[in-house]
Amino acid sequence: MTALKTASIGALILMGGAAQADVTAEEVWQDWQAGAAQLGEARIETGSEERAEGSLTITDLVLTMTGEDGEMIIRVPRIDFVETEAGTVEVTLPDSYPIAFSGTDEVGVRTEIDLAVRQTGLDVTVSGDPEAMRYDYAAARYALVLDRLVENSAPVAAEAMLALNALRGSYLSQTESSGLRRTDYDLAAETLELSIEAEEGSGDDAAGAMSIDASVADVALSGQMALPEGMEEAEALPDGFALGFDYATGPALVEFDGEGPQGRAVGTARTASSAVQLSLDPARAAYESSTKGLDLALTDGLMPFPIEISVAEYGFGLDLPLGSDTAPQDLSARVTIDSLSLGDPLWALFDPREALPREPATLIVELSGSARLPQDLADLGTAGAMGGAMGETEAMPEAAPELESLTLDRLVLRLAGAEILGDGAFTFDNEDLETFEGFPRPEGRIDLRATGLNGLLENLSKMGVIPAEQLMGPRMMLGLFTTTVGNDELTSEIVIDAAGQVIANGQRIR
Repeated sequence: MTALKTASIGALILMGGAAQADVTAEEVWQDWQAGAAQLGEARIETGSEERAEGSLTITDLVLTMTGEDGEMIIRVPRIDFVETEAGTVEVTLPDSYPIAFSGTDEVGVRTEIDLAVRQTGLDVTVSGDPEAMRYDYAAARYALVLDRLVENSAPVAAEAMLALNALRGSYLSQTESSGLRRTDYDLAAETLELSIEAEEGSGDDAAGAMSIDASVADVALSGQMALPEGMEEAEALPDGFALGFDYATGPALVEFDGEGPQGRAVGTARTASSAVQLSLDPARAAYESSTKGLDLALTDGLMPFPIEISVAEYGFGLDLPLGSDTAPQDLSARVTIDSLSLGDPLWALFDPREALPREPATLIVELSGSARLPQDLADLGTAGAMGGAMGETEAMPEAAPELESLTLDRLVLRLAGAEILGDGAFTFDNEDLETFEGFPRPEGRIDLRATGLNGLLENLSKMGVIPAEQLMGPRMMLGLFTTTVGNDELTSEIVIDAAGQVIANGQRIR
């Protein structure tokens, strides 16, 4: 099942400023069925539907979802929809019900998974009107528990549980006259718990075991979806489609213990916070992630000493256009690894004499620019043309994006006592593919400032990485591309002019 379908099903079963209009039990039940129909190959069956004044009881509900990677079946023995004097509908679900997955992967392994939903104190209230229903929910605990795992008809010894504690949230469903179904949802939980215990094989044939225990505080997520009618049959992202997702957590702790043919791994991973943002529509795609305060400790493993790694922050970002346009469109990207530190035993592996300063390492690269898209990248035909262009040179110019400009907004590299800072900007002539042999001719400059490079070369020589008699070569290269402005402080200006000449510190090198 795709992640999108799974998330939508979870919202349908779990969730379902209220609007002023009333809703009835029958309308809420119809909304659930309409939501399932939007998920593609979905089928709802019921044992009975008992209607009374102000209430509707569904028994033996079976929701079946079928996809390329298998089938998922949810069985709910009873659901009660009860109308209130406030014009809302209270939905009551059982404290437990099963979910079954089955499917065969690309190498022919058939997997069967039986899960159980176990919830405590779940309250679901539906308000609004038939065109815009809002589900508000809260629960003391909502958990998914693994009941059974089978691979190729052989039971696997495994236990697993995922739980949210003290959760609350809402889910708003709206269907427009065009068939476009919009959903907005949010969820918050005081803690998330995850535990996994698994063995590969059994008895004398046991090949390994794994144990994971995790806890995450202050979980919060929100999102929006817009699914046009006929989405499943579309060959590209259709007009009206939109997906947005925001996820954030507070402190997290993961404890793991695993043993297999290659040995044992025991350790912990901690983070202070994390965040993920995603948005996707036919015009653009954007992704942003950040994790702060990571501390990883491997106390037992392949190495005969503990391994410790810490990072103040690491993350990745990307914002790209997808829709075609004759005008250049903005794009950006970033990579952040801030203050990466290694424990002394790990340093000693490659620097036992402590020749290198053991300061935290940092890499930050931030780029922005613009590109022109002759065709929609969200169109599967365009993707096929670009793939075919690997062997068919005529297809590429029609489908490939044309880079118009690229700016290095920020470069920070700190490693072993050396530092490089930089920025710069280039434009590209997509009509000139000869000056740089098939690549659009760039024009612009980049400025770099470096400190500690000579000291780093000397330390590498002390370590034996660079023999002393070979130090002259790297130093001559530095002299060619840089200018000395202070004690082990260098600058460099690289310019590419309109004629395609490459000039470093005033000297032409191409």
